[in-house]
Amino acid sequence: MNADQERDAICSWQDRGDRAALELLLRSHARQAWSQAARYTDNPVHLEDLAAEGMIGLLRAASNFDRAQEVRFSTYAGWWVMNCISNALARTKAVIDIPTRTYLDAQLGKLSEEERALVRQAVQGLVALDYSMADDEGGGGPRDTLVSEDLGPEEIVSEQSRSAMLTRMLAEALEPLSCEEAEVIRRRKLKPEPEPFCAIATELGISESRLRQVEKRALMRLRRNLVDRGFSRSVLS
Repeated sequence: MNADQERDAICSWQDRGDRAALELLLRSHARQAWSQAARYTDNPVHLEDLAAEGMIGLLRAASNFDRAQEVRFSTYAGWWVMNCISNALARTKAVIDIPTRTYLDAQLGKLSEEERALVRQAVQGLVALDYSMADDEGGGGPRDTLVSEDLGPEEIVSEQSRSAMLTRMLAEALEPLSCEEAEVIRRRKLKPEPEPFCAIATELGISESRLRQVEKRALMRLRRNLVDRGFSRSVLS
């Protein structure tokens, strides 16, 4: 297409939504998308996926082209095509999702060797599907590299919600207990380190044997209250 034909097609698409004009524009510049895609891969499957992303870039360029600028469509569309392909590159080629910027930096040698090794594992799928945990003995294996013991954002929120629910249910189960029973439960069972019987007995003014009886009775009542609120007996055993 010459410059005038390009302008006519762009005007028809932008002003009237003429799909035939858009198709003509895209078909005449499809080679641009395929050429950009071929720069990044020689895998036929990946090439088709990246070229399809490049075509999306052409479509966006057609919709956003500023007709006041005296430039050819191919010049303007080049950025859109490259941007769409580069954004899809890591997603298309990597076994494990990694940020596009990280993938490109690894390709350009801007990362440390350790970081590049991690990117290669994500892209090439270097972790054998049949490897066993025994292969990781001594540390430094794929499991240590790819698996984090830290909770993810969703797991953190879920754990916080679960903790808040358990705290509320425990507080409700303690309410029917006497003040003495609730105090013993808190100091003997709900602290990281339980207080010794002698200290609690002295402070409450009762014997240690009496304190043990109070604790036993309080635990029985607490378990019953928790079961009534939905706790499993197996959890409380």
